[in-house]
Amino acid sequence: MKQKEMYHNSFEASYREPFGAAPRGSAVTLAIDVHARYQASQVILHYILDRTDDEHTKKMDVRSEGHQQASYEVTIEMPEEPQLIWYFFEVVLADQTLYYGRERSNESGEGKIYEHIPPSWQITVYDPAYRTPKWWKNATMYQIFPDRFYCEGELSLEKAPETSLVHAHWENDPVYIRNERGEVIRWDFFGGNLDGIRSKLSYIQSLGVTVIYLNPVFEAESNHRYDTGDYHKIDPLLGDKEAFETLIEEASSYGIEVMLDGVFSHTGSNSIYFNREGKYDSLGAYQSKDSPYYSWYTFHQYPDDYDAWWGVGTLPTLNKENKDYQNFLVHDEDSVIKTWQRSNMNHWRLDVADELTDDLIRQIYRQLKKENESSVLLGEVWEDASNKTAYGKRRDYFLGGVLDSVMNYPVRRIMLDFMKGEMDGYSVYRRLLTLCEHYPKEYFYAVMNMLSSHDVERIKTMLTGFLPASFREEDAEGMVGKQIKALSLWMYTFPGIPSLYYGDEAGLTGGADPDNRKPYPWGREDEDLLDWYRNIGKWRQDHDALRTGHWQPFALDKDVFCFERWVDNGVDHFGDQASDGRFLYLFNRNHYEQREVDIPIEKGKWQHLENKKRIFSSKNNRLTLELEPGESMLLRMMK
Repeated sequence: MKQKEMYHNSFEASYREPFGAAPRGSAVTLAIDVHARYQASQVILHYILDRTDDEHTKKMDVRSEGHQQASYEVTIEMPEEPQLIWYFFEVVLADQTLYYGRERSNESGEGKIYEHIPPSWQITVYDPAYRTPKWWKNATMYQIFPDRFYCEGELSLEKAPETSLVHAHWENDPVYIRNERGEVIRWDFFGGNLDGIRSKLSYIQSLGVTVIYLNPVFEAESNHRYDTGDYHKIDPLLGDKEAFETLIEEASSYGIEVMLDGVFSHTGSNSIYFNREGKYDSLGAYQSKDSPYYSWYTFHQYPDDYDAWWGVGTLPTLNKENKDYQNFLVHDEDSVIKTWQRSNMNHWRLDVADELTDDLIRQIYRQLKKENESSVLLGEVWEDASNKTAYGKRRDYFLGGVLDSVMNYPVRRIMLDFMKGEMDGYSVYRRLLTLCEHYPKEYFYAVMNMLSSHDVERIKTMLTGFLPASFREEDAEGMVGKQIKALSLWMYTFPGIPSLYYGDEAGLTGGADPDNRKPYPWGREDEDLLDWYRNIGKWRQDHDALRTGHWQPFALDKDVFCFERWVDNGVDHFGDQASDGRFLYLFNRNHYEQREVDIPIEKGKWQHLENKKRIFSSKNNRLTLELEPGESMLLRMMK
């Protein structure tokens, strides 16, 4: 009972069994303790089916009754249709009715007493028939912004758009040239290309990478290429279809898959399909209502008033429910997806997945899996993907058959809030367990974890900005270096796919766009940091437990975060064969003070993976050690 007035904790098996998401049609047992002084006449479970908003009630049975408390439990059957279930408790007393629900709407675990209908706990009911590809759960990703990675050969100025600015020096900083209305009138290019990526495959492999995620490569006017001009053509500045196919083929010889950015919610205004600028030899939707593409777009006052992504006129929005567009994208013999499948492009990241319908995403998913079951479909989602609502509709991303993965911005936010001091170690513990509870394990182990991306500031720049004003300038670089190592080690040993944004391993800095898209600093790398990323990439490759092993976090101290990963008896978290191993990650975020931690853990000797001379012994199933300011470590249990 823990001497609480009432107590239910969704993280504890004695109060919710089994933990976490539940297969459709399965049974879940829920329990609550109520202090004897309340003399409750009955305790009722309320649970609501998210699909229909139907509320059900079930009287709870007395599980045990003592001098100080009574314990109640009930078992409910999950619906056959995958969806969310929300639940809370009603405690009926002689003179009033109390409720027990979640303390915070975004944080699970223990609840609190209310005098009104409370926030509910979530159960994600999913279809277990759908599984994420095994290779993907074991992957390590490298994200490349193609124009800024490496230029192989001469940059052909004839292939550059008329409105472009081509940098003469690779070391220049990116720049936007805008008019008085803030519109970009000249895009800057550095000349990175597909052959450049191919020539660096050995380097990429040395980082332990098994999948390259490329920002868009189709023909477009801008340097970021999210304004697609032709979905069937590689941008001439990057190469051609043959160069793309060669990259995929040679990457495969290095054991590396390639994932492509699919921008299917909007096109460029300068495109075959819209052709506002008249640059294409086609009848675009902007030019005529007789255009074969007219129905793909939504016009309000033809032709200049139309739906555009975030109101940006150069990015007209596509009508995702238009059957002709769906066929063009997925089903026609020369559809976008089928065309690139024939080039062995099997894996896609969906840009702004929230702005695509679940139905269209399912169509893409089925076509990919039809040709290759190991294909991966990843969505750009910034929130908890299990309960995401977009445009007034609950999304089915993780219920089965929609997405394999999402970009794990929630975990990134947790990590950064911890570094800023806006969240303590106990909150980190609860927030991460909440995501683990909400996500079916197939997805919790398949999300894309990152510290930086093309849409956010680079991690080195962010951490420098987080340092307290009182921190001595001469110590700042060393502390930021420690923090980068701590967070990257966290990311590489945490469930999911670590994604390294090109240049982070070399110490590249960068604020908001376009500063976060600087060219890779070839010949000017931070060699110590580069060696670090090679080491942690190898640790992840070498140890099954760091990829698909069980995971358990600990709440130890406000400044410390810690978790354990392990495989026992040759079987991993998914029941697959794996090598035994037991690892412990620890991190003290405090800038000034040591932290002593006492961890309940298996008895034995634990070796520091980076400095193997450091060995710690656990006694009586407790491991006690000190962490220096900013120190992190990965310990491996010695056989």
